[in-house]
Amino acid sequence: MFNTKEWIKTSYDERFNLLGIFNNNKELIGSFYYYKFKRGKVLTQLSAPPFSPNCGLYVNDQTINPAQKNTFRKKVLALIREYFDKQSFDILSLPFPTEYVDMQEFIWKGYSVEPRYTYQLDLKESEEGLLAKMSSERRKNIRKAEKDGVFVERVKNTEIAKKLIINTYFQQNLTVNNAVIDKLFSSFSNEENTLCFVSYDNKKDPIATVYCVMDESICYYIFGGYDKDKKHEGAGALAMWSAIKTAKEKGVSIFDFEGSMLPAVEKYFRGFGGKMIPFYSVNKNKWKGNLFFKLRKLISSK
Repeated sequence: MFNTKEWIKTSYDERFNLLGIFNNNKELIGSFYYYKFKRGKVLTQLSAPPFSPNCGLYVNDQTINPAQKNTFRKKVLALIREYFDKQSFDILSLPFPTEYVDMQEFIWKGYSVEPRYTYQLDLKESEEGLLAKMSSERRKNIRKAEKDGVFVERVKNTEIAKKLIINTYFQQNLTVNNAVIDKLFSSFSNEENTLCFVSYDNKKDPIATVYCVMDESICYYIFGGYDKDKKHEGAGALAMWSAIKTAKEKGVSIFDFEGSMLPAVEKYFRGFGGKMIPFYSVNKNKWKGNLFFKLRKLISSK
């Protein structure tokens, strides 16, 4: 999904960098990308593009022998590390896809590697099995929403969902790339690659939304939103459960919550009973970046 032309177009501007990986015969065998932007107007940061979970690294690996496979991947990671060694930045924080776990090439050269986590549901389970794996709290959320007359529908008019999502970012004092969200809802989303559900109260007022993207094998939760004045403790969970069931009906194998390092969000995702999957972020701060984080820590401690 995150390597498709349609997805990349949502982030493609002067800050988006798409790199090709070539073999000795100068044949294209892979790619990765990152976003280069100004943080606080003075710091240059390299990270994954908005709403992309990682750097999109993909390589056509034709090795079969396990030792050769490990060596091939190390060479690929070494090439990427050498590329970033030559780049100008103050802060680098770049997550890699879950299948890339060997980050020694970065560690050996002074980069730090941070584990992060997502939860994945195996959609080959029956609906009853998926419900049974949830926490009692999450099942209670869903039952309460149903009992209180909350209903969910998959929406084609995504302006309702878009408004809920943008308002949620605003309420939480979080910055959001409105241009990317506009592209996601206007030019990217269609019946085949997107699941967007909205929960309504019994007065038919929208109170929560869930937005997911999917390919033939994995459905990814991207973001959600809610109306803080009308919020219901089970409206978001019911919308999420509807997305999970619909992805299963479409033959998708995995539902990926895309993870979070925020304790409250992690707890919410954990309640759906998925398997915890680690992935790794490569980080490096130069002197301006180090100074920025030291000052931020000092200010927050006062």
